[in-house]
Amino acid sequence: MKIGENIKEIREKEKGLHKEDVAKALGITVKAYSNIENNVADVTVSRLYELSEIFGVAPEYILNYQEKATYTNHFNNYDGNQGVNIMYQGCSSDQIKNLEEQVDKSKRDASRLQARVQTRNN
Repeated sequence: MKIGENIKEIREKEKGLHKEDVAKALGITVKAYSNIENNVADVTVSRLYELSEIFGVAPEYILNYQEKATYTNHFNNYDGNQGVNIMYQGCSSDQIKNLEEQVDKSKRDASRLQARVQTRNN
């Protein structure tokens, strides 16, 4: 997946924003923003940081974005389990560990970005 596609996925699926919203926040036309999402225009590092601030994510999150798997719960209540619901979460312990590591990394990245913003403002 290319960076423009990552940006579009995050905007639509995670943030529920319209192209117009992001274009306005960036101070560019909708057409110029569409060119970013369609990988027609290259994304500069400064533009990547602007997008990360708009989306509230780390720049690395945008670069390495992977659509999150959907986890569902399955409840089985069959004869013999005496009314106990057995729940299978649908993800392995390795997937959980990976998600926890991603959360920790995102927190560290957010702290660094926040420190940069505070440094700029001072």
